Amino acid sequence: MYATIHSSGAGTDARTARGTGADPAGTVVLAAPDHAGTTVVTLWPDPDSAARAGGRVYRVSDVFRGRAAGRRPMFAQVTWLNGDGDRARADAAEHAGRDRIWPAVREIGGIVEVLALRTDDHRVVVVGLATDRETHDEVQRTIMATALLPDEDPALLPGAERVDLVRVLSAQLPTAVRS
Repeated sequence: MYATIHSSGAGTDARTARGTGADPAGTVVLAAPDHAGTTVVTLWPDPDSAARAGGRVYRVSDVFRGRAAGRRPMFAQVTWLNGDGDRARADAAEHAGRDRIWPAVREIGGIVEVLALRTDDHRVVVVGLATDRETHDEVQRTIMATALLPDEDPALLPGAERVDLVRVLSAQLPTAVRS
């Protein structure tokens, strides 16, 4: 599964922001709290469809289903990591997500689904979908209280470049992503 992320200004139709590729496998439409625009995460079955949509193409590297899987997400946290495209930092972020962070947060009740996305040039975006804002607060507290694993290098984990807490306008996730 692959993804593209497009943002639009206020008043722009979210479908326009998605691009002109083939029919997507799913979409998550997000709105900033100030209603200044939308962000559309579009899921594609193959890299060619994603590339035709324009913009940066992400591979869905991990999908984590939370205890609230199947429920309608109301809020999302979009975390942008490794903006400089350093491979070692992207690998470290994926390792931390799979082996430390997800095991620590997976029992938090409001998590619907988490999508980890990575480009070929090693930029990472994590889209966390939850039933309420408080879930994202609890996830952050839990992550901050979690000790690094013995094989994690703190120099490779400098933190996020940007974190957006946004409303979910719609979320249509394909079955292939959910399994």
